[in-house]
Amino acid sequence: MSAEPKRYHPALVFLHWLLALAILGAIFYGGVILGDVENSDPQKVGMLKLHAVLGLLILAFTVVRLLVRAATPRPAPLVSGKPLADKLAVGVHHLLYTLTVLVVVAGLALAFSTNLFRVLIAHTGSLPKDFDDYAAHGVHSALAYALLAVIALHVAGALQHQFLLKDRILSRMSFFGK
Repeated sequence: MSAEPKRYHPALVFLHWLLALAILGAIFYGGVILGDVENSDPQKVGMLKLHAVLGLLILAFTVVRLLVRAATPRPAPLVSGKPLADKLAVGVHHLLYTLTVLVVVAGLALAFSTNLFRVLIAHTGSLPKDFDDYAAHGVHSALAYALLAVIALHVAGALQHQFLLKDRILSRMSFFGK
């Protein structure tokens, strides 16, 4: 019988950081860059295509990450000495996965409700005057902000473990370290 691993599988580490960059990039791009471009701007279609592809890749990478996570051994959960905090950590991880999928699903709902795929792929039709007129856009945005808040909580927890509890949590989710 092999010993329990001290670190996560390299594929999980890779997917963790890839998803972190992709999710933060998609939220920034969607909330800051796309939000400032009018739907009548000819550049908007190409920009939306990039955002949609990134969203679909995030969904695909999340599914792959969950499959790899289920198929590979993992280190034992870290214990902070505070049972409520440890339960919160588990809940935050579940929320990260759930919100990631829900943001993409809400984006897909927006795309279908506005015939966006017809515009982006078939190059027929036109963008709506304003995406804010669609409930799915509000849901997509609200879920993205909720995901951002949970990411901040996740990062805060990791930093607390690393620097206050000094349990070297970051070495478990990196390619470096012992």
